[in-house]
Amino acid sequence: MGAPDILGLLAAQGLTLRPRPDGNLEVSPRRLLTDETRRLIREHKAELLQALAVDPLPDPSAEARRQRVLAMLGENPTARYAVLTHDTGDPEGVLLTLAIRGQATCELLIPRDRYDPFLLLDLIKQHAGTIH
Repeated sequence: MGAPDILGLLAAQGLTLRPRPDGNLEVSPRRLLTDETRRLIREHKAELLQALAVDPLPDPSAEARRQRVLAMLGENPTARYAVLTHDTGDPEGVLLTLAIRGQATCELLIPRDRYDPFLLLDLIKQHAGTIH
């Protein structure tokens, strides 16, 4: 498990890490820390500090959605993809989180007036194995 995976796991649990000037990590909220997360952070401190110095912190809600579609794939080992829609109530559109087994995850903001869930599923089935 690398630093991005650990940061994603912590974000899905509602935890955020920030590097401190003294070379340590600040975890918030501290009340959500468990013995397991403390151990994980200690074991991977150096690579977490390096990742946080380079990459921005993950958006906790986006990471939670990503972890949810990955869990959906984990629960169904024969599925090639998992889709989660999130209606934000925003007039701009519907937020869709997609995971394709062994390939990638992504989020799409689809204009509400163009969102057709059945057409979307057909397109995913049709192109899930395609390499571009």
